[in-house]
Amino acid sequence: MERLTTLSILRPTLQSALLLLILTSNTFAEVPRMPTAIAVPPSGKPPLSSAKRPGTEYSDLDKYGYIEEEFYLQGVAPAITASGKTLLEAPYTTRILVRKPADPARFNGTVVIEPFSWFGERAAGWILTRDYLLRRGYAYVGYTLNVNKPPVDPKFISDTPAAEAEQIAQYGRIVNFEFMRRFDFARYAPLGTYYDPEHFTRGEAPDPFAPQSQGIGAQLALLLKTNAAQSPLAGLDVQRIYVNSWAVTAQVWMDYLDQGRHQQWRMPDARPLIDAYMTGRMAYGEVGGDVIRVPRHTPDGVPFVTVYSQSELMHDVIEGINLPPDTDSPQIRYYEVTGMPHLRLADLGTEHTEQLAADIGKGDDPRCRTLYDEPAELIVSALLDRMDQWVRQGKPMPNAPRVARDGKTAARDPVTGNLQGGVRPPWIQVPSATYLTDQETGCGLIYDTKVPYSRDVLGQRYGSFSNYEQKFEDAKALSIKEGYLLPEDAAGLRSIAKPQDF
Repeated sequence: MERLTTLSILRPTLQSALLLLILTSNTFAEVPRMPTAIAVPPSGKPPLSSAKRPGTEYSDLDKYGYIEEEFYLQGVAPAITASGKTLLEAPYTTRILVRKPADPARFNGTVVIEPFSWFGERAAGWILTRDYLLRRGYAYVGYTLNVNKPPVDPKFISDTPAAEAEQIAQYGRIVNFEFMRRFDFARYAPLGTYYDPEHFTRGEAPDPFAPQSQGIGAQLALLLKTNAAQSPLAGLDVQRIYVNSWAVTAQVWMDYLDQGRHQQWRMPDARPLIDAYMTGRMAYGEVGGDVIRVPRHTPDGVPFVTVYSQSELMHDVIEGINLPPDTDSPQIRYYEVTGMPHLRLADLGTEHTEQLAADIGKGDDPRCRTLYDEPAELIVSALLDRMDQWVRQGKPMPNAPRVARDGKTAARDPVTGNLQGGVRPPWIQVPSATYLTDQETGCGLIYDTKVPYSRDVLGQRYGSFSNYEQKFEDAKALSIKEGYLLPEDAAGLRSIAKPQDF
């Protein structure tokens, strides 16, 4: 009788707890709306950002047995402020570019998704990992996050009217839907997303990001991971989705995580929509908003990986922003890659050009003359591979030391002139130049520059080209051991200095 009475007392409590659990689950976990994918009618030429088009994004898809298809992505998505408040829901039409193995047996179960850059619809993540993705059987989906040209474009708001006019003159023709329509009107005329600079701000200025960006990304992941007949990847067994977002669009995914969308938006069976996040070449908060380095709602069991070039790390050094420690719970990794520039010639998007030293009167400055285009894609591909192992095998990614700081200055080796610490590619382990950043040189370029060693310095340091080349091979072996170079990429990595430099 006493036991029955106790159960009678507990039963309402248990029922209340269960009800609270259900309410909590419904409040914080929901399935996004399912979007619709519609094949884009052919217009007689390849899509914008196509891997079949000659340029920085070209790949021999046929060689790897891949096909490329473009779709309109349509749906209704929330319009969210930079502070995380949903003001309304609105329809949208954007586009996605799909690359997948023609033979489903070649698919490895993982899709990499990436928003295209504002500037020239560039797919920086694709450029940095395409050979790896194609070799390993990934599917890739790039998608557009853009708006119609606003009366005052917040992408170009500057301290002075002259600076704003200069930016518009440099980049105005390669941004927004107008750029896409000028490129191919028949194909991109239908595109449209909600934009309202009065009600959506970031910091003290209009928000330059499309308010529906988070919802579009989540709905795309839902569509791809559902494995339904309406998916652009129908016939492939999608198991995992990774974000690979670079440059300014990385802020979208920082916001997504920071505002708890990973926990809020789920698959119908409660699995996460996204299984890992890689972002790069972006100092979060640089375009306004909060300057944070780890999302305040960092999820458990999902890697959050950020890759800094020398420019981003130098930004944080100068601003006195310390990077968080690497942790395995939550799964956080930051990589400061020395000898990696913010932008290379190899990274430019369609119709995208940048000024060189000679264009701005710095052609005679020895610190501004030589760009560096070292193959940073090999380091990024190795990091993506290690992130994949962390997800599939539970094998943690390597921990890299931070670049050494001396107050608000990055410490440089007095002998080599290069940064100390950080991820050190073979061309930094065995240098043939001093790799600089624009913050230090004042060259006024988006590109970073280097100062090659003279013949005398190379001779004093290595003696001969053969000695230098052997040391470079040894450095490659160390990078493989550390997890920053894949063995299959090592053979194609040649020493930076050449015999004639000696």
